[in-house]
Amino acid sequence: MRLAAFCFLLLSVTGCGGGRGGASGPSAMDSTLVITSLGDADYLNPVIGATVTSSNIFGLIYPSLLQSSFDTTTGLLNYEALEKRLRKATGASKKPEAALARSWTFSPDHRTLTYRIRSDAFWDDGMPIVAEDFRFSYMLYGNPIIASPRQQYLAELVGAENGAVDFQRAITAPDDTTLVFRFHKPVPEYLALFHTSLTPLPAHYWKDVKPEEFRQSRLNQNPLGAGPYRLKSWKQQQELVLESSARCNLPKPGNIPMISFRVVPDYTVRLAQLQTGAVDVVENIKPQDFEGLQRAAAPVEIKTVGLRVYDYVGWSNIDRDEYRKSGRIQPHPLFGSAKVRRALTMAIDRQSIMDGYLKEYGELCSSDISPSLKWAYNNTIVPYAFNARKASDMLREEGWVPGPDGILQKAGRKFSFSLYTNAGNERRNYASVIIQQNLRAVGILCRLEVQESNVFFENLQSRRLDAWMAGWSIGLEIDPMDVWGSDLETSRFNFTGYRNPDLDHLCMLAKKKMDPLEAKPYWLEYQELLHRDQPVTFLYWIRETQGFNGRIQGEELNISGVFYNIDDWTLRPSATLAP
Repeated sequence: MRLAAFCFLLLSVTGCGGGRGGASGPSAMDSTLVITSLGDADYLNPVIGATVTSSNIFGLIYPSLLQSSFDTTTGLLNYEALEKRLRKATGASKKPEAALARSWTFSPDHRTLTYRIRSDAFWDDGMPIVAEDFRFSYMLYGNPIIASPRQQYLAELVGAENGAVDFQRAITAPDDTTLVFRFHKPVPEYLALFHTSLTPLPAHYWKDVKPEEFRQSRLNQNPLGAGPYRLKSWKQQQELVLESSARCNLPKPGNIPMISFRVVPDYTVRLAQLQTGAVDVVENIKPQDFEGLQRAAAPVEIKTVGLRVYDYVGWSNIDRDEYRKSGRIQPHPLFGSAKVRRALTMAIDRQSIMDGYLKEYGELCSSDISPSLKWAYNNTIVPYAFNARKASDMLREEGWVPGPDGILQKAGRKFSFSLYTNAGNERRNYASVIIQQNLRAVGILCRLEVQESNVFFENLQSRRLDAWMAGWSIGLEIDPMDVWGSDLETSRFNFTGYRNPDLDHLCMLAKKKMDPLEAKPYWLEYQELLHRDQPVTFLYWIRETQGFNGRIQGEELNISGVFYNIDDWTLRPSATLAP
């Protein structure tokens, strides 16, 4: 498992640009895989990196304690060490040769998890990977000064019930190959494995960095890993190049000598570069462009995977200015009412957006539990239908009435705001125009603002935006407290400021069940609650459509990710490809 986490889909690795690293000749082209992105990675550090682009990259640089495989029949996630797996494997999956854990034992009281770690794995500088690296890394994940977006993963460890993890008792490393986690309450085995498999950093490399200097440390630009690839160069906002790491035995160096991630925010350029063979992979191809790609000079194959990604319109549920200034939580003057948010959802013609852009590759979304998670998905919820008249009636009931200029107003305040999104995402640009028109039809003035990707993501994570359009790539294990948890200081992905103790309680009850299937009733109710409260307008699930150059061999796409087995890919020599 490269990364067991909710990763929010703000940077979509979706593009192309330029040639092949300035190199000329078939030999250079045949040694480099070129992928492009809307924007750069935020951090090459799993403790603080938050975007899909970052996780795709550091997933190739760093090792992982466990690997995982997804059962498409049940929608359950399986965890695998070298010599043990949680559930019987069904269907094809990667052998867990990259796992650092040999095995694990779980105490009968479900409070102590002990890993046995392999002794033959090394960081790129030759130092062995040891249990202390994990203990040290979890102290970083849990440090409030560092403010990792994954702090919720530590919520069951000893001491967390009193406000701060007691790392002396919660995590111990009796020797180099033994790692022990202790929980303050009984925890289901699958959840214990999920929460204890966060990506480690090398303790000897980071030990002298102070927490207050962690995010600014130069080590973030020079990561020391142990995965199949290592960083070769990084020109920020331009190109990041990985090279195969000859030392790696987890399980081996990457097959392709170099992988280039290039920043090109323009979809038209990305598409043109794929057509000419200047790049190898472009994600999220418009369905209407499929036919043109079939006639492209370079051989292109379209592959589809889903449903893991959804787009949404985020509404700040709280007055963000007041929260940032004083820490006080009070309803947002526009979006603080659940009834208003439901009206906004009904005012948006989501089906029209899908018909015009995604076509059959979209599916209406009602919550953040995907239909792919079959065991927990609530198929009885009927998505809110587009109904501008009803939306207007609901807004009027909340005190919003037309002003002299036709714009709704309440207590002297107009219903007027800016909707932000990141540059270069054609799908969201298309949707935002329709959303603007839909809202204007019910008397709401919505201005569209596009920001450079990294600026947009920074503003979003800092809760500086009132309304925005973005997306999520959901985790395949259900544990949504980092997105919806009421503690806004530890729930770092809760950009909306949504707070509902009933939802917190449902999540707590669900996570008490030792068998995930027994938690299903709670997750069904959880989805009904989100559907009622609409902390965001859930738009649609996306069947991602990816374009691959025909010279790529060995790619296996599944819901775990487009780059699920990228270290096993190979490149057919370009000279053998027909023009």
